[in-house]
Amino acid sequence: MRDLSIYLKNRLLDNSKLINYGFSYENDLYLYSSFILDRQFKLQIKISKEKQISKLIDCSSNDEYVMADIKDSSGEFVGKVKEEYENKLLEIINECTYSNVFKEEQSKKVIQYIKNKYNDELEFLWEKFDNCAIWRNKSNNKWYGVLLVIEEKKLGIDSKKLVEIIDLKYQKESISQIIDSKTILPGYHMNKKSWITIKLDHSLSTKKIFELIDNSYDLSSYSTSKSSVNKLSKRVLHYLTTIPKGKVVTYKQVAEYLGNPGLARIVGNILHKNPDGDKYPCYKVLNSKGMLAESFVFGGADIQRERLEKEGIEVINNRIDLNKYQWKS
Repeated sequence: MRDLSIYLKNRLLDNSKLINYGFSYENDLYLYSSFILDRQFKLQIKISKEKQISKLIDCSSNDEYVMADIKDSSGEFVGKVKEEYENKLLEIINECTYSNVFKEEQSKKVIQYIKNKYNDELEFLWEKFDNCAIWRNKSNNKWYGVLLVIEEKKLGIDSKKLVEIIDLKYQKESISQIIDSKTILPGYHMNKKSWITIKLDHSLSTKKIFELIDNSYDLSSYSTSKSSVNKLSKRVLHYLTTIPKGKVVTYKQVAEYLGNPGLARIVGNILHKNPDGDKYPCYKVLNSKGMLAESFVFGGADIQRERLEKEGIEVINNRIDLNKYQWKS
């Protein structure tokens, strides 16, 4: 008989997946059986809250084949039985459980947020390091997040306490402005010129972390080569010249024109570097709520309001009614 608890270290059973795999449920027990090694042996598994055990039955004698669970047992035949037995157990663990390495409340919220918004699951790339996982952008396989469990001293803090952290991409030109070495730290184990680290201990609000995740995802979607930047900038600036008088658009709308709604923040960065505010009317680009930008590059929200009102666009409390003025390009 084998105790399966060692397989379930930092894993949680998914009851629905057990049923889908072929387990039956009766009297608070999940039961499973299947034949292995050309039906010479029958694998039996019993799972309850208290115990998780398995055993092999020799079909020729109907007795338990204990050699499969003796660590030092050897021989060619025993080796084949052990290998197939182990492979089957690992398959079941992989199919019917999920990681429970990251236990902090914020970590769980982050994992769920990314799953819901981007349909991305954590990937555990290193077999020997089950406390380190990554998220990657499915469109190009670029990483945009890393989740780890480390000692605080590795962050320059005089403590051996284990903490859960997330590494995220951030704009190189602004990274020195966001790092405060308290809530947002230089990227741990990543390029500190383009990555930041956040402790998932509520030192930073969950809402802010979600915003930084979205920003990291956007950056991972965007090629940073000079030629790509110039090409994208030209397309954005050209789009501005096509917006009719008296109409506005949103950052997301411009990003959709580029073919990727995830580039909304990149659009904002391009507009912030607009070389000619008269030729390329970036004042016509608003957020999804129709709000003016306090940081409007050509003089702030007051100047943006003036330019919009000159085109007959009504601005109330620094906001524009998108239902009335949004251009349906």
